[in-house]
Amino acid sequence: MKLFLGVDGGQSSTRMVLGDERGVLLAHAKGGPSNHTEEPGGPERLRAVLQAMLKEILGGVGRGGQDRLSWAAACFGMTGELAIKRQVIAPLIPAAELNVVHDSVIALEGATAGSAGIIVMAGTGSVARGRNGEGAEFCVGGWGHAFGDEGSAYWIGRESVRAVLAEWDQMGERTRLTSMLRDRLRIQSPHELIRRYYAGAFSREQLAGLAVWANEAAEAGDKVAQNIMSRAGLELGRLANALAPRLLGEAADRGSRLMAGPQVYYSGGVFNSSAVLTSFTERVRAVYPACQVSPPQLPPVLGALLLAYQASRTAVDDVLKTWPMQLKNLS
Repeated sequence: MKLFLGVDGGQSSTRMVLGDERGVLLAHAKGGPSNHTEEPGGPERLRAVLQAMLKEILGGVGRGGQDRLSWAAACFGMTGELAIKRQVIAPLIPAAELNVVHDSVIALEGATAGSAGIIVMAGTGSVARGRNGEGAEFCVGGWGHAFGDEGSAYWIGRESVRAVLAEWDQMGERTRLTSMLRDRLRIQSPHELIRRYYAGAFSREQLAGLAVWANEAAEAGDKVAQNIMSRAGLELGRLANALAPRLLGEAADRGSRLMAGPQVYYSGGVFNSSAVLTSFTERVRAVYPACQVSPPQLPPVLGALLLAYQASRTAVDDVLKTWPMQLKNLS
């Protein structure tokens, strides 16, 4: 049996799905994070995560004898750097075709099911990727928390803390965020949170986690939090609008904007906020009024699997539309 593997390696978790030569999904697994391989112990952590997941998905498939199994192709979509990750992955997956790509690549592939369009991703970080009708791909954003990631969970968390500091300094409006951070983080003043952050006791991921509280405050009517969530959507909309002319051609004018424009998809936990999604959609349609804005057709892990099949020139068109249901049945 020929095996095809798709992997979505993120900052919080890793997902893996296994398929056969007919495009039938055989197994899937979820494991720990795949990021920070450039840090001490990072490669070892990634190797342990992948080994455990491979053991899980191959457990049932290999009952007929591991010698009957053959790795045809695998595609890993990974966050962060790729060189070290490939060094870890290659010995584990002796596939004839092995690709290790940025996670935005598999997200785009899954969102569009291989067609043209744009995917805007907003989780801990933010990035947008698009493909035109000729297959050329373009990317904007994804520059990390220090220089970019506008509209991301990290950006929302940082803006929330800035709002609390502004109230403390009597330079900003009162906000429910102040009491939320004080009570839930058990701090006496913002100074304590800032000390924790710069001492490394409050991580980037924890700061990004404040986005959930910001959305909670926004839904409760806090105007400061509502403004933050709305601005996050606008920033994410800017990413889509920056890509669109490249897909339509640099000569795209007002006339083309009145047409359908590119298909725009969105993914990531930030879009669970109705305020973010609303302002995002409004920003995109302010330039492309008839543009369709929708969730992905397939999750990123199935985008990775689709790329694995494509790498080995294995057609799975007949079962492609059944993948979401197949994956659900595997859960």
